[in-house]
Amino acid sequence: MGLIGTLEPLVVFLVASSTILCGLMAGLFFAYSVSVVLTLDTLSASSYTRVMQSINEEILNPLFGVSFGGAIIVPTVGAFLVFIEGLWTALFGQLFLAGTVIYLVGTAGVTLLVSVPMNNTIAGWSIESPPTGWEEVRARWKRWNHVRTVAAFISFVLYVVATLSLSASFVEPF
Repeated sequence: MGLIGTLEPLVVFLVASSTILCGLMAGLFFAYSVSVVLTLDTLSASSYTRVMQSINEEILNPLFGVSFGGAIIVPTVGAFLVFIEGLWTALFGQLFLAGTVIYLVGTAGVTLLVSVPMNNTIAGWSIESPPTGWEEVRARWKRWNHVRTVAAFISFVLYVVATLSLSASFVEPF
């Protein structure tokens, strides 16, 4: 057995899967930040409300659910194994744990504790008569979207480097 022992295939699978899932989410949030958010800034109160309500309904689909949930569950299980097996002392383990913490707090946490409550508030707005102060909600939503985008990107980079480091640990010297 290599560095990891009997859990080697499972840990490799979880680290690689976490990288892919986090990459999907980082890409989604990045694309949203550099396109949709810019468009939302140009809309009137009624148009903003209608578009956000539509986006927030359409995003709740099975593919997003699997990707978003998987990007939380898979690295959490991987981090648990890395921790209990003492693999946190290896470079890949440290990078993977750091990426997982950043993702869970900065991306999943921000989404669940900040973005979703704001989305629920927006869902209750009247399209014909959005509330005064809607611009503050839009600006706050935009700021927090950028936070989760940056966190997802940092996590993705850490996962990629962890994967490369893990791969290097399996290479036998000549």
